[in-house]
Amino acid sequence: MSTTLAWLSLIFLSAAGCLLLGMWLVPILRRRRVARTLDSALARQSGAEPDTPPRAQTLNQSVSRLGERLGERLGERVGAHWIDSRIGHHLVTAEDVQLLHSAGFYGPRHRATFAAIRALLPLVLMTLALLVEAGTGQRLLLAFSGFAIGFLLPKWLLRQRVARRTRAVEEELPILVDLLRLLQGVGLSIDQSLQVIATEFSPMLRVLGPELTRANQQFASGRTREATLQRLAALFADEDLKSLMQMLMQVDKFGGAVQEPLRLFGTRLQETRRARLKDRVGKLTVKMTLVMIVTLLPAILIVTAGPGFLSVLRALGG
Repeated sequence: MSTTLAWLSLIFLSAAGCLLLGMWLVPILRRRRVARTLDSALARQSGAEPDTPPRAQTLNQSVSRLGERLGERLGERVGAHWIDSRIGHHLVTAEDVQLLHSAGFYGPRHRATFAAIRALLPLVLMTLALLVEAGTGQRLLLAFSGFAIGFLLPKWLLRQRVARRTRAVEEELPILVDLLRLLQGVGLSIDQSLQVIATEFSPMLRVLGPELTRANQQFASGRTREATLQRLAALFADEDLKSLMQMLMQVDKFGGAVQEPLRLFGTRLQETRRARLKDRVGKLTVKMTLVMIVTLLPAILIVTAGPGFLSVLRALGG
């Protein structure tokens, strides 16, 4: 019975690996096929050999780039088709899509990758659990535990990444407010300020910089500034960021001076940050008390009470 289960597990694992390899190879093969087809068509049209003039090499390079772009689009379509299926909707829910966006992963390719990991990892862990030499009940229990861990682990790791990015947003928000206030003081508008921050100050804003760049790209492609700011406010569970985006939306919609509200908002952020640091210091003091009791108290007792104990022992011994 155990040998049959082991062979079935190996066959199932091999089939899952072949399926994953096929999903990875199909876009690459299509990309190369499109590049070769366009290359041959362009060579027939120009009537030139592929290795003769440098101009033909330049054309070949441009055709290869075009083929790569077409292959990427085909891969995205395959990923979109996989996500739009019924199984894809069960594997990647609306909450998972929001988590992917908050973690910085956009597009159907990342969603398809997340769905594939969430579909294959439980099967792999369940197969490995079935290969363990144990009783039937223990093996089934391990298989069920491996399936549950494999299904929940990708989402848990995604939540951890979103939590780290949210903490980074809390640290970067005062810098963003100060930059907006500075650029508003020199006479730039809200759109110009956001463009300058996204292009010039992205190294200072590791999380908010790319998100502002994406918001500017969406604004340039036709979406309203209010919609882009609302999307940015909904990405992270930070009330200060939502308040700032709401302020920018009101200024963009109704106009008015924003430098003084930004100054007050920055002051409030600094006070909130100072209070948060005091809270952390207070908690750290409580935690260090236990450490001091465990490490310093025995040494203090040995130094202070050690001679007295030795004297008592000598007296009792005499």
